[in-house]
Amino acid sequence: MTGSQDFDSVALKRNGTTVEGVRKKAGKQVQTYTRAVSKDGKTMTVTVKGTNAKGQTIHNVSVYEKQ
Repeated sequence: MTGSQDFDSVALKRNGTTVEGVRKKAGKQVQTYTRAVSKDGKTMTVTVKGTNAKGQTIHNVSVYEKQ
């Protein structure tokens, strides 16, 4: 993975309409990532938890609706 100061690798696992991931920097886990699509396919929720490159705690939730 290039272009991010927060992490340099991502491991993803898909389970139906959900993708879960672990983001690492220099081999150390720094963030978890979840992307879930609703059963009707109209809403996607992305959640990221962990720490950024500055060592600050992050917990971001983004919700996307299909138009």
